[in-house]
Amino acid sequence: MEEKEIRKRLYAFRNGIAADAMRRAGYPHKVILGVEIPRIAGIARQCGGTDDTLAESLWADTDMREARILATYLFDPEKCDMERALQLAASVLTREEADMLAFRLFRRLSFAAELAARLEADGGENEQMAARALRAHIG
Repeated sequence: MEEKEIRKRLYAFRNGIAADAMRRAGYPHKVILGVEIPRIAGIARQCGGTDDTLAESLWADTDMREARILATYLFDPEKCDMERALQLAASVLTREEADMLAFRLFRRLSFAAELAARLEADGGENEQMAARALRAHIG
């Protein structure tokens, strides 16, 4: 599925009440549609599996909450090395993103425990947030 079609589907499921609550809670994104995680997961399934190019493009859109959450479903664990995982962790904007990245990608990496340790030892605020989320998913 092309990115334009993904965005069209995300807009079709917007929820103004949820979006307003997220804005009040301090989410930093300029565009918050309030789309629920199960709906985002459904759109991700329609994409037909992992697609790192699409995931990278969606993750790069720091303005749109739903694009970044959807990206976490599309990253391929087989193509993610330590350096890329560290970069992704450093770029999280919210606790929700950290949790989704940890659950959808980081815990599937063969080096998940090592990643958590590196994030805890060397990381700033974003890395610490990602490390806590990853620890919660790997024990």
